[in-house]
Amino acid sequence: MYLVNYKRNFYVAGMILCVACGNSKKQQQAGMMGKMKPTVVAAEVVPAVYTVAEKFPATLMAHDVVELRPDVSGYLEAIRVPDGSNVTKGQPLYDIDRSRAAAAYGQVAASQQQAEADLAQKKKDYERYKTLLDHDAISKQTVDQAYTAMISSQANLAAAKAAVAKAGTDVNHAVVKAPVTGKIGIVQIKVGDIVNAGQTLINTIVNEHPMFADMDIPQARLPEFLRIQKGQGDEKFFIQFGDGTRYGEEGKILTINNIVDAQTGTVRVRLVFQNKDGMLKSGMSIVVVMQYGTPATQLAIPAKAIIQNLSETSVYTLTRDNVVAPKDIVPGAITDTMLLVLNGLKAGDRIVVEGIQRVKPGDTVNVAGAAGAGAAGKQ
Repeated sequence: MYLVNYKRNFYVAGMILCVACGNSKKQQQAGMMGKMKPTVVAAEVVPAVYTVAEKFPATLMAHDVVELRPDVSGYLEAIRVPDGSNVTKGQPLYDIDRSRAAAAYGQVAASQQQAEADLAQKKKDYERYKTLLDHDAISKQTVDQAYTAMISSQANLAAAKAAVAKAGTDVNHAVVKAPVTGKIGIVQIKVGDIVNAGQTLINTIVNEHPMFADMDIPQARLPEFLRIQKGQGDEKFFIQFGDGTRYGEEGKILTINNIVDAQTGTVRVRLVFQNKDGMLKSGMSIVVVMQYGTPATQLAIPAKAIIQNLSETSVYTLTRDNVVAPKDIVPGAITDTMLLVLNGLKAGDRIVVEGIQRVKPGDTVNVAGAAGAGAAGKQ
């Protein structure tokens, strides 16, 4: 019996020892795993020359966009030009019935004649009374009254002439003429329709040459675009359509708005493009491509290396001892897969380009590979 108990105790002790040895091995393995350094791919920041094609959403605006609304009311009597015609300033386009305007003109013209006759009579009365006053044959009060009547008659005549001028304008404006040179659109009414003065839209004239492209830039880049406007740089501007093709003519900055949009923090920039072939149409949504070359000292990093946190952009750099250290940068434009760095890095810095998710600031890492960050995407 004692022998059996002894064997049983020996077996239990052996089992405990095995379990302890197994736990010890697991702890050793866990310790070794904890001491293993994560491996990352790093790249050295190297200055180089880059060709940048920066893109901005934009909208095309015609040089002139004029809505044709009549000054007089009446029915449309005639259409003188076909839709889509090129018209010149002052060219007759549409006729509006002028019968009412002509009748109004005749009425005020008659009133003017009456006012002229009345003024002539008042002048004669005043001259006659003034002569009688010189001979003491009439009171001065009578002369003063005659003078006042003459002045009042002069005012009435001036008012009558103004009414005649207005009525004459209404008669003339019964013929709607082109206020600018351009291309006329599709007429909105037909012959016989009633038009109301200042309300009815008859058509639209667009002057498409040249054409403007309006785009918005961040306010922080205002000094850069002011420099470009002065011709200090090699930046070129092109229009890119939705299918990726580019318009043949090169544009330039015409003006930069004098206010900043408080809601978006952007400034409106207007470019001008020649449009001799009429391919550009007002209201088109396009992309403006600003193309330029950087100086040889430009720093850039692979775009996949950046860490975006709200409004801040940073990268993981490596010290000499391969310790991860975050550093904020000021990003610039993206060219191919490279991000231009305006501030925050210097030539020779090493940055983590792969394995960012496996490390955190302060970690010591193993580095696999060492390529120049400026090598890819260099033009």
